[in-house]
Formats: sequence, C-alpha cells, structure tokens
Amino acid sequence: MGKFSECYLKKLRIGSILTDSNVFMAPLAGYTCYPFRLMCRKLGAGLAFTEMVSANGLKYNDKATAKLLYTTEAETPKAVQLLGNVPSAFEAAARGAYTADYDIIDINMGCPVPNIIKNGEGCALTGNLPLASRIIEACKRSGKIVTVKFRPGMNPKQIVVSEFAKMCEDSGADLITVHGRTRNMMYDGEPVYEYIAAAKQAVRIPVI
Repeated sequence: MGKFSECYLKKLRIGSILTDSNVFMAPLAGYTCYPFRLMCRKLGAGLAFTEMVSANGLKYNDKATAKLLYTTEAETPKAVQLLGNVPSAFEAAARGAYTADYDIIDINMGCPVPNIIKNGEGCALTGNLPLASRIIEACKRSGKIVTVKFRPGMNPKQIVVSEFAKMCEDSGADLITVHGRTRNMMYDGEPVYEYIAAAKQAVRIPVI
C-alpha cells in the first residue's frame, strides 16, 4: 500500500481548487447522499459527488430534487452532478440558490439508462457535440468550476472519445471523467482503458 500511495495518490488541481487526493467518489443514484459522501471523504476521497440531480427539477424548484443537495461546511469542496439537455436549465440551476454552496458543477453525459437516453440526456449527448458544448458553456457562465462525466460513445461503432474530450476542454471544462464503457455495455464487462488513454492524449486538463 505504501508503494501504491507514493506512485499514484496525490493532490489534484481542478481549476482554482486543490483536492486532498486524486481518488474521487463517483456520483451514484440512491447512494451518494450527504452522510455517505462525508464517510467517503473521511476515508480519503478527495471529492465526493452528489447523486444525479435534474437541472430542470432545480429550475422549477422541485423540493424532492432539492433534498438531494443537502450539505454543510463539513463537506468541502462540494460537487453537484446535474443531468439534462437544455442549456438554459443548466445555467439557471448552476446560478440558483440550491447550488449556491457548491464549488463544482459536474455534468452527466454518461448515464446509459433507457429513459435518460430517450430524453436525449446522459450518454445521448455524446451524439450531439454542439448541444453538449452549449451546456458546458452555460454552466461556465455561473462562474463555478465545471467538470464533465461521459462515455466513449453509444456503441463500438460510434466512438467519439477523443473529439468529445477535446470539445469539453474547448468549451471550458476544468476536468473530465471517462467511464470506459460504451452505452451499450451499460455496467457490464471490463472497461476499455484504451478509450480513457485516448481522452488523456486529446486534452491538457485532468482526466479521471
């Protein structure tokens, strides 16, 4: 464990924030509530993301959605993950009162769930780079740090990982997270690490 720590564990700069470590707790629907995030931070996570939160839900002041964003000063820095496909809704959510205490806006462009894909959200955005770019730019206008989580593409015949990563960087993203499975793989099988390497080679910003 000592050698592993020396080789891989280090502080990571995301925009103006320096995290305590480069090991993050991913956003997990139904799991990454406030107590769980605090536990992960105490166990060494440099950052722990909220559950996936609907940008539209925050725009329309949905109370159930807002409950997912409970936090205190004990959680610093704070990162919220937003889902949607309307740039104006993202900007409103990023600027709104519910996310006022959050330092980082993480954009979900990787969810593979059928209902999400049907709505043109999550991983569906890997097939619409212009819209994805406008969403990132809308979040950046909030003045917050912006990160993006995405998959390499919808399936092995539609791999866009390099160009999508570069688009994220060019649109203002401060960090990207690449889930090394295509949408059709869902959560099964081994991640394809070559996809993550391709993203790393395409950008200068940090890649998780």
